Amino acid sequence: MKIFFKEIRIKNFKGITELYLNFSENKNILEGENGIGKTTVLDAITWCLFGKNFADKQQFPIKPIIDGEEKEDLITSVSLTLNDTLIERTWDTATTIKVDGVKFGVNEFRDYLKEKYLITDEEFKSLSNIDYIPSLHWTALRSLIMGLVGEIKNEEVYEKGNFDLIKDKIESVGVEKTAEDIKETKTNLNNEIKKLAGNIDQKTNDIQTLVVEEKEVKELEARKESIKKEIDKFNELKSEKASQDEEVRKLESTKQEKIANENEQHRLAELNVEYQKTYDSSNIDVAILKENKIKQITNTIENVKSDIERLNLEKSTLISEREDLRNKYEKEVNREVKIENSTCSSCGQALPEDKVQEVLSKLKEESNQLANGYAQQAKEKLTKMNEIDVVVTSYQEKISELEKEIEEVKTQEIDSTQESPIQIQMKDNIAKNCDKITDLKLQREEISKNISELEEKIKNHKKIEIEDTSSLQNELEEITKKLAVSDTIKFFKDQLKELENTHQDLLEEKEKLNDKEQQLVLFNNTRAEMLRERIKHNFKIADFITQEETKDGKLVETFKICINGIEYSALNTGHKILVALDLIDNIQRMKDKRLPILIDGLGELTRLPEVETQLIGCRAKYQANKKLEVVNQ
Repeated sequence: MKIFFKEIRIKNFKGITELYLNFSENKNILEGENGIGKTTVLDAITWCLFGKNFADKQQFPIKPIIDGEEKEDLITSVSLTLNDTLIERTWDTATTIKVDGVKFGVNEFRDYLKEKYLITDEEFKSLSNIDYIPSLHWTALRSLIMGLVGEIKNEEVYEKGNFDLIKDKIESVGVEKTAEDIKETKTNLNNEIKKLAGNIDQKTNDIQTLVVEEKEVKELEARKESIKKEIDKFNELKSEKASQDEEVRKLESTKQEKIANENEQHRLAELNVEYQKTYDSSNIDVAILKENKIKQITNTIENVKSDIERLNLEKSTLISEREDLRNKYEKEVNREVKIENSTCSSCGQALPEDKVQEVLSKLKEESNQLANGYAQQAKEKLTKMNEIDVVVTSYQEKISELEKEIEEVKTQEIDSTQESPIQIQMKDNIAKNCDKITDLKLQREEISKNISELEEKIKNHKKIEIEDTSSLQNELEEITKKLAVSDTIKFFKDQLKELENTHQDLLEEKEKLNDKEQQLVLFNNTRAEMLRERIKHNFKIADFITQEETKDGKLVETFKICINGIEYSALNTGHKILVALDLIDNIQRMKDKRLPILIDGLGELTRLPEVETQLIGCRAKYQANKKLEVVNQ
C-alpha cells in the first residue's frame, strides 16, 4: 500500500497564521529562511494525524504567537489530504477530528487509520522520520532488521565449521547463555587452580617438617594391636558379667511381681465377700421408693414457686419504676419554659427578642428530649413486665403437671421382687472382680514359668573375675600419641596425592574449556559474517557492524549502522540522511508499505537519491521574498 500527502492547509498553528501547500507524489523540498515555518509544516502533518509534533511530543504550544503573545482566542486547524481522504483536526477548547466531513473521536480516528491505511503512531514514526531508526539501541535495531531479512539459524552456522563441543549447549540455552557459562566456569576454574596450587605447596611443606623412624613405627603398631586385643577380651568379660547381673536382677523383680499378683487376688476375693453382703441387705422397699419420688417432685414444685415469687417481686419493682418514669414524662411535657432574667449579665440591658426566643426554643428542645427518654425507658419496663408474665404462666403450668405426677406416683404399683439399683451394682462389681481374678491366675502361671527359666540360667552361670585395665589404657594412649605423627604424615600424603589429582583434572578441564571458547568465537564470527552478507543484499548504501572488539581483544556481538566501516554517529549530515533514507526506503519495500518520508534539515545535501515513496524535506535558504516555497525534484 502506498500513502502520500496531496495538500495541506494550516491555520493559526504555531508560527503560521495561514498557509496552503500542494505536494507531488515524489520529492518535495520546503525552502525558506530559518524561522519561516519549515519544521512547523512537519509538526502540522504529525499533529493532524496523531496529535503530536514531529519530535513525538504531545505537549507543545499550538496556538500562534503574534507580537510575543500567544493568541488563545484563535481556532487552530490543519487540513491534510491523504491519498483521496481529507482529514481535518481543529483545536479550540477541545480537539475535533473530521474525515471527509464526518466527525471522529480520537480513539475512533486512530482505529480508522489502522484499519484503512494500516498505519499506527509508532509505525509512522519509524517509517517516516529518518532520525528514529538510527536512534534505536543496537538490540532493538537488530531485532527490527532481523525481523525483515530473517535470523541466521544455528543449523546454517553448523554447516560452516566444527562446533561439536558447544552445539548441544547452544541448542539448550542459546549462544549468549553459553558464552556467559563458559566465562563464569573459566573464572571459577582459574580461581580453583590457583587455590589448589597454594594448598599443594603448603601440604608439601607440612610433610617435610615431620620425620619418624620406620622401625619404631612398626614396633609401636604391633604393641598397639596386642593391647587392643587384651582390652577387647576384657570388654567381652565385662559385657557377659553385666548380662549375668541383669538376669539376677530380673529374677528378683519377677518374684516380687508374683507376690503382688497373689496379694491382688486375695484383695479381690475379700472385696467380693463385702459386695455379696451389701447385695443381701439391699432388698427393695416400695414405700420408701414412692416416698423418695414424691419428695423429689415436691422439692421441684417448691423451687418453681420460689422462681414465681422472685419474678412477681421483680414485676412489682418494674411497675413502681414505670410509674415514676410516667410522672417524670408528664412533668417534662407540661413544663412551662421561661427565662427568669432576660437582661444581659454584663451590661444590664434587656436581651433582644430573637435571642430570648432562641434560648426558650433550646430549653424546650432539651425538655422534649428528656421526656422522650423517659417514655422510651417506660416502654422498655413494660416489655420486661410482659416477658415476666409469659414466664410465670409457663411456671404455673409446670406446677400443675408436677402435681398430677405426684398423684400418679401415689397410685403406682411397684414389683417388690425386682432387684434394687444397689443390688444390680454389687452384682456387676462381683462379676468384674471374678474376671480380674481369672486373668491374674493366668498371669501368675506365666510368672512362675519365667521364674523357673531364670533360676535355671543363673544356676549355670560361670564365675567371672574383672581385672583392672587402667594400665593398659594408659599405655595405649601413649602409643597412640607416638603414632599420631606417622598417621599425620600418611594422611598428609594421601591429601597431597588427592590435591595433585584434582589439580591435574582441573587443568584438563580448563584445556577443554579453552577449546569450547575457541569454537564459540568461531561460531559468533561465522554467524556475524553470514548475517552481514545477508543484510548486504537488502540495502544499497547502508551497511552494519555486527561485531566489535573489547579492551581485552575479544569480539562481542553488536549491531551498528555504518558506511564503509564508519559508524553512523561519525558521519556528516549529508551521509546520515543518505544512509537513513536507504534504511527506510528498503524497510518500507520489505514491509510492502509505502509511507511519506519526512526530513527536518537537509543541510548542504542538494540532491536527494531516488526512493519509491513520497519525500518531504526541509532546507534552509535565503530568499528575498521571505516566503516558504515547495520545490519539486
